[in-house]
Amino acid sequence: MPLPLAELVKRWLAAAEVDLALGPDPAVLADWAAEVEEPCREGADPAAIASWEERHGFRLPQGLRSLLILSNGLYRLGPLVHPISAIGPMIPFAANPGMLIQPESWFELGNPNLQTVCIDLAYRLPGAGCPVFTSGDDHALEAPRVIARSFDEWFLELLRQGGREYWFDRGYPDLGAPWRLHREHVAAPPLESRLAKYRDTVRKLATSGACELEIALELGLSRPEVESIVRHIQHEPAAPLTDSALKASTS
Repeated sequence: MPLPLAELVKRWLAAAEVDLALGPDPAVLADWAAEVEEPCREGADPAAIASWEERHGFRLPQGLRSLLILSNGLYRLGPLVHPISAIGPMIPFAANPGMLIQPESWFELGNPNLQTVCIDLAYRLPGAGCPVFTSGDDHALEAPRVIARSFDEWFLELLRQGGREYWFDRGYPDLGAPWRLHREHVAAPPLESRLAKYRDTVRKLATSGACELEIALELGLSRPEVESIVRHIQHEPAAPLTDSALKASTS
């Protein structure tokens, strides 16, 4: 049986070693629970979480693991946090300047209402954790942006705010662009020596707007080989990427 929301929060605060005094106002949680028929779900099997980590090659932050074990997903207007089966590679809704291929470490964490909330599992910010960021929305002229320095930071404030998308409040601080921060903290993926000779050609074709499949056919490479080259070169400072290239990479 799913836990009551207040009990879930109490247990999560203990698991995350957060001072109870920093937790949400009980009245805020009561209002949230009254608005949503089932904000919580039964907890996930730890084996399912371990299977997810093995399949994707990334370990979830402990705070997120603790939440999923207590409640496999959390809801308000939409899923604030997806169940483990629905946490998957981020779907791009906005361009990230300078990025051709999305990092394999970007996962959609939830879809509260306005934009999806995502997490980068490739690195941890100094003194914090894996950054949480919005997907952005090209139609709304909203760029992707980091909204918290860790899952715990984001989730604790989410609880304090009654599950609302507080990061859209006027004056909310700009914590940076997710792709820029990823490049700053994550080294370029290694490139096999046999593929290094194609680097400049692939860069030229990619910046002219060619997609990975077109490049693969022209050079006699496999698409995974081209993707490996592009993942490497897009970390290099001297790799300006055009709007047409960005569109080709998401088509």
